[in-house]
Amino acid sequence: MSAPSTVVIGMGPGLGQALVKKFAREGHRVAFVGRNADATARYEQALRADGLDVAGFAGDAGRPEQMEKVHAAIRERHGAPEALIYNAAIIEPSRFVTPSRMDEVKYGTADGWKSHGEPASVDYVVDAFRTNVAGALHAAQAVAPAMIDRGRGTILLTGGVLAFGPWIEWGVTSLGKAALRSLGLSLEKELSASGIHVSTVAIHGTMQAGTPYDHDLVAEAYWRLHVQPREQWQPDFHFRQDGADGGDPDA
Repeated sequence: MSAPSTVVIGMGPGLGQALVKKFAREGHRVAFVGRNADATARYEQALRADGLDVAGFAGDAGRPEQMEKVHAAIRERHGAPEALIYNAAIIEPSRFVTPSRMDEVKYGTADGWKSHGEPASVDYVVDAFRTNVAGALHAAQAVAPAMIDRGRGTILLTGGVLAFGPWIEWGVTSLGKAALRSLGLSLEKELSASGIHVSTVAIHGTMQAGTPYDHDLVAEAYWRLHVQPREQWQPDFHFRQDGADGGDPDA
């Protein structure tokens, strides 16, 4: 019997890489998708050098015409996945009406994010929505039919505390995380009866190595959700270390 497979959409040096490593080390064949073809190839080479059964695919999660080909290539190589993790997002501080008050938004000693600057245009919001929300829907539609036929599967969406209340410098991202959570709640209602575990992971802190929000610790939580007994399934999962975590530090 071949090993189960997982698809991680949204590869990067932080959580994306930690998720790929975790699921591969647990015995899954992992296909991951990144927007930059050169970086994706480098990740694949490095991870395979560590003995992990992974394959990288270049594709823009917000462009379904690209992702159709990517999902077909993944199925050809690994078969239908048992788990899908949607981790892709446009993460850029931006406001809707007034300019950002910070050139860079930074919390603690973690790397910061360069602000969009001017108020978000309608085109900018729509383009972000394609990646932050619509791409997750397309991915779920690509993998769910085989999961339904199999009678089991896992779909995990990378959400955040912003889904429950916007932060002042994060208007567009907050909008996307709220919509992503709503999508996850709807998918859970549609798919749980078919044996598919759908959960949106709300991360309540800034991820940084060596902290309670270390990427590897967060990735471990995703794995626990994947193997969680059915009676413990929940459509929202909150990764938080303290009850006070998740307040708006920019207010």
